[in-house]
Amino acid sequence: MKISKAQCSVMGSVMVAAHLAGSTALAQGTVGIAPAPAARKPTTGPAHVFPARAMPARGTPVRSRGEDIVVNAGINNTLGITNTTPGGGLMPPQTAARSQSGLTRDYIARQSPTSNTTALLANLPGVVSTSTDPLGASSDNISIRGLNQTEIGVVYEGVALNDSLTYIPYTENAVDTENLQSVTLSQGAPDITAPLYGDVGGLITMKLRDPAEHMGGLVNLSYGSKALQREFGRLDSGYIGHTGVKGFVSFSSATMDQWRGMGTQSKMHVDAKATKEWGRDNSVSAIFSYDNNDTNRYRPATLQQWKEFGPSFNYDGKYSPGDVNYYKFYTYDRRTYMVMAPVHLRLSKELSLDATPSYLHYLEYYGAGTTFSNTNSYFGSQPAGNLNLPYTTNGIATAKYVNPVPQRTGTLSTVLTWTHGANTFRIGDVYSYMSMEEPILYTLADYQGRVPNQWGAYPVKLPDGQTYKTLDLNIWQQMNAVYFDDTLKLLNDRLTINAGFKEMMLSRHLTNAIPGANYKTGGSYAQPLPQFSVSYMMTPKDQIFINATTAYRAPQSLQAYAQMFSTAKPGPTTVVNRLKGEYSIGEEIGYRHHGLVNVALALFNYNMVNYQVQSTTFIDQVPIPTVLDAGGKTIRGAQVELGLRPWHHFSPYVSAQYLHATMDSDYKTGGDVLPTAGKIAIQSPKFTTAVGLTYDDGALFGNFTFNYVSSQYSTFMDDQKIPAYETANISMGYRFGSIGFAKHPQLQLNFMNIGANNWLSGLYSVGSNAKPTMGRHGQVIQASGPLYTIGGGFAAVASVTTGF
Repeated sequence: MKISKAQCSVMGSVMVAAHLAGSTALAQGTVGIAPAPAARKPTTGPAHVFPARAMPARGTPVRSRGEDIVVNAGINNTLGITNTTPGGGLMPPQTAARSQSGLTRDYIARQSPTSNTTALLANLPGVVSTSTDPLGASSDNISIRGLNQTEIGVVYEGVALNDSLTYIPYTENAVDTENLQSVTLSQGAPDITAPLYGDVGGLITMKLRDPAEHMGGLVNLSYGSKALQREFGRLDSGYIGHTGVKGFVSFSSATMDQWRGMGTQSKMHVDAKATKEWGRDNSVSAIFSYDNNDTNRYRPATLQQWKEFGPSFNYDGKYSPGDVNYYKFYTYDRRTYMVMAPVHLRLSKELSLDATPSYLHYLEYYGAGTTFSNTNSYFGSQPAGNLNLPYTTNGIATAKYVNPVPQRTGTLSTVLTWTHGANTFRIGDVYSYMSMEEPILYTLADYQGRVPNQWGAYPVKLPDGQTYKTLDLNIWQQMNAVYFDDTLKLLNDRLTINAGFKEMMLSRHLTNAIPGANYKTGGSYAQPLPQFSVSYMMTPKDQIFINATTAYRAPQSLQAYAQMFSTAKPGPTTVVNRLKGEYSIGEEIGYRHHGLVNVALALFNYNMVNYQVQSTTFIDQVPIPTVLDAGGKTIRGAQVELGLRPWHHFSPYVSAQYLHATMDSDYKTGGDVLPTAGKIAIQSPKFTTAVGLTYDDGALFGNFTFNYVSSQYSTFMDDQKIPAYETANISMGYRFGSIGFAKHPQLQLNFMNIGANNWLSGLYSVGSNAKPTMGRHGQVIQASGPLYTIGGGFAAVASVTTGF
């Protein structure tokens, strides 16, 4: 077939534009002009998002209705893989005026279906993933540029996933990986529109797939190490009659044994989404997610315990009276309900409105083992009296500590966008209201270690019939953030200038009903957050940018407001620490090149005050999250990404980061001051590197990734550290042609943590000094060593997937 010069020009322009948008430009395939049709249903989303239905055979042009330019990907699959993203799906082209990386279906679909979002990010520059199990069923703690996960914002479909008070992001409860369309990571600079108030260390944005235009579905069955069994099924309705509505619903169920020690994990998950589009650029969606996750917890270790016992160090598999380390006491159960309804309205040619109402309901149960006296325990500042407990040994009872934390958050995010000529102005507001209760109660264990109910349905009672508690909190929080920004494009859109301002206002109110506690506490915070950025396209493929941003995080810990109590003595065991909010000022300068070879470079600098370090303390042998005020911190470094577009079916990828993070302040502890100013900050490895290689010819595919993380200090005095480590993963598989109703079934094997079987992956609690140290004022400060998480070992998963 001959193609005219005009057609060539159009085709070339479309392919370049699609590539720069990070979507459909394909290394191989055919392009054609489809004939004009009858009316067609509208579609949205990036052009590379193929609906979950059968694709034509390879070599056959993809035809559409309408006078459209059509590109043939040359890949038959039902998982959304296009084989177009540089680096095998690890380096989608970016244009934002900040350091930004991402994942597309090209990478996500080749990973184990058991993975969670934070584990998937491990290869991106600056990311250190703290793996506790190789299957990804447990939440992985991550750090980015030396800042941990509680300082990183996570947004899913326009809704914040971070816990409102602890800021922990529970990404594993949000979405199944089969439905995860893309993930974008901004390593440092926050997004002014994000509905967050704690993203001083970057932003993770997760996108859910759109429903397919035609009826169909997907089934995945996975089996693997540690008795893994997982089933996933999804049904797409396609367009329903002439309503313009399309939707999908999916369900998954998984069970497995703990990677080390005794215990199991089980998980059920539901995702659902319905969308409708009408008129010119109007749309509304309804999204629902439910997750039920029950698991035993892994035991942290000191450096000496890890050296002596390695991965075998865990909670006890057999119970004896008084054993607080019995594995059945250490459980974590979570129920998650999420409802959101993003709306986009085109009000006029120049004016549009976006609104996202949402409701999130979390119900968590933390469990641990503890002991207390039958007759000499305390209820706050008062004696508890004779508890008349059975199953005591020498007057001491063993119980499961139960900490149920129900949390409800409603949020409304709105933004009005006005575009006039080269100028775009946005003004928006984010309002959220959160309420939660947090009691600590106890369920008695019998002589076999059994408890009547692991969620505290039958708690220990006081002689007067009250439930015996050592914490009884009610918490209310309101957050309102008002922002505006203006973007000006000049020089034929090559120069982009943006300036914005955000005012974050937050108030917290708490009551603690434990006798002797300060009944009413709380705090109010307000922080102005300006930002500025400039980017310039030197050529259609080369971009430079600079930015200056500010970010703020209100105090993280309950200990900033509430007193904690022990069963063993009267009065509070902790002092309310009136923490100030964490504040940072950051600058970045970067360069990008798009093409067959893609390059991204950035230099960054951050200065922080009131730096808050997440840690753990122990009260009555029970681990309690806490926060340490480490003063100031300076972060400087450089990062690089290199990725090749698919070339002869190969797509290599490399990322690396150099980091120099230091403490700016001495640390107050033990009645003296540790000389920590100038020390290297904890959890800040100097070098991190990732290498990836993907092969995909449309039928046979494979992926290899390798990560190196240099040593990281774990104490403020730099006298103990996590050794450097390497991890590697491999995936491989084959896609078949359609067989009857089964559309493009495929077999896939995933191997995680190849060669890794005894390594420390991260910090469970921070130590100020691992060795006795002389303070600034002449006092010897006794050692306070850290606890570590032991990394997950080798695992394998085999999956069978087919569309229908």
